[in-house]
Amino acid sequence: MADHIHTIPVLDALRDPKGCAFCQMQKTLDKNVINFILGPAYMEDDVRMETDRVGFCTTHIKAMYKEQNRLGLALMLHTHMKKLCKDTGNIISGRLPVKLFNKDPAGMLPRLLSHLITSKESCYVCKRVNDTFERYISTFFYLWSRGGDDARLIKGQTSYCMPHFIQLLGEVDKQTRGKREDYLDTLLPLWQKVTQELEQDLDWFIQKFDHRNANEPWKNSKDALPRTMEFLGGIDD
Repeated sequence: MADHIHTIPVLDALRDPKGCAFCQMQKTLDKNVINFILGPAYMEDDVRMETDRVGFCTTHIKAMYKEQNRLGLALMLHTHMKKLCKDTGNIISGRLPVKLFNKDPAGMLPRLLSHLITSKESCYVCKRVNDTFERYISTFFYLWSRGGDDARLIKGQTSYCMPHFIQLLGEVDKQTRGKREDYLDTLLPLWQKVTQELEQDLDWFIQKFDHRNANEPWKNSKDALPRTMEFLGGIDD
């Protein structure tokens, strides 16, 4: 079947997976959103209003800094800091409605300031990436449901990381319209196969540190540690 604009990113990752295909999709989304923000978008008022309101997480601030567009990042963060200063000033001077302080200004003040200053749970990049990634999950199940080469491609995948594997399992009921067993019959044996192979490779990796096994072949265990880390946390660097 012909590829379409909404299926191409998913199929590209599935056809040439470098580790977990979904980690690959997320990394591409991350890079695209960061390039969007540090490109012409930082001059768009609607984008700046949203980044001022939402802010950025530590991970994505560092990622944007690495892109070397210091002017674009400075402009983006400057307007965010202006809003932060204004909101902080309003809280400290008591210009916000009394009801926000729950009749306890002293007790609420640290909580309100903390909400403004920390951005760990609020990030413009995370939100855009997550919104698109949810559509990728739906596209994945759509491709699977229509059968043919796409379904065979999906069934041949062997490198999902554990976080994305669990996410797929959590979506089965919502995405498969009552045909959950057909999908679980593929996903669950794969889960078992991957975890058992990693456990066995790690076991032999550990045994190789025993001098009695020094001359024994490594088998498939030389990279067992990074492969297990990648599976457990979606880490591939």
